[in-house]
Amino acid sequence: MPTIGIPLPPAAAFDVLGVGVNAVDHLCTVPAFPVFNSKTALADYDCQPGGQVATALVALQRWGCATAYVGTFGGDQAGDLSRRSLVDEGIDVTHARVRRGVPNQLAVILVDEKTGERTIMMRRDAALTLDPEEIERAVVTSARVLHLDGYDVAAATRAATWARAAGIPVVVDVDMEVGGVDALLAATDAVIVSLEFALALSGATTPERALRRLGADTGAVLVAITRGAEGCMALMGGDLHVFPAYAITCVDSTGAGDVFHAGFIYGLLQNWPLERALRFANATAALKCTARGGRPGIPSVAAAIDLMAG
Repeated sequence: MPTIGIPLPPAAAFDVLGVGVNAVDHLCTVPAFPVFNSKTALADYDCQPGGQVATALVALQRWGCATAYVGTFGGDQAGDLSRRSLVDEGIDVTHARVRRGVPNQLAVILVDEKTGERTIMMRRDAALTLDPEEIERAVVTSARVLHLDGYDVAAATRAATWARAAGIPVVVDVDMEVGGVDALLAATDAVIVSLEFALALSGATTPERALRRLGADTGAVLVAITRGAEGCMALMGGDLHVFPAYAITCVDSTGAGDVFHAGFIYGLLQNWPLERALRFANATAALKCTARGGRPGIPSVAAAIDLMAG
């Protein structure tokens, strides 16, 4: 099995810099998905900090990586909660912005009690958009890996372009149509997206065709698709690799993709072979699903490796 084949800078102030969104998640566990114009009693409720890039950084920080976050927080109580959650984990937020008078991004997440699958409804004020002029080149080039989610696509593209020029690998997690991502994906080394997004973006009808189209369109060294309980598929050097998921009892799939990306980045930093990195990503995402919310189920490296060995 080949190595990932993406070279890393030898040293930097941070292992990973994340540029993207943070959020506060209102997790509503329901006995079944509600029908229109009905009332449903919640089986459980919790409020937790989340967000794609933010949650990935939390995982990486817990696994011993030095991380930094660039993005925007709202100036409300939710924004304070989200920012404090990253600071408490040890993540550097020095270069993140606080938008006074603007509500933080939030999500209402319906989690099906029987399957653990979730449906997300989110709100993000336009004033939270990170302007490209708020990105500093010296900050972008202070890390060994740049992780993006593409929500603020102009800022993300600028950061990716600077990272590429400095020989810093770029990993992207785009999970919904945010518009104008072509330039961003063209500046990305590892494109890892959900099956639903891959099919929509490529216009393909099968996962393999979607992978090959994304590989041709982006020129990325690695293109991968996450498929939930079906595991993941990856394309590198024209070769297709399929990695099955691990069998667990799913309580809540919220954040599984975020943790999968963190698992892949961890493997990249460890210079693991492609198979080990993606199997580790699968294992971390699976174990995350054993707890409600994006962050409580983030496993230790040892627990994920034990699952891989079992």
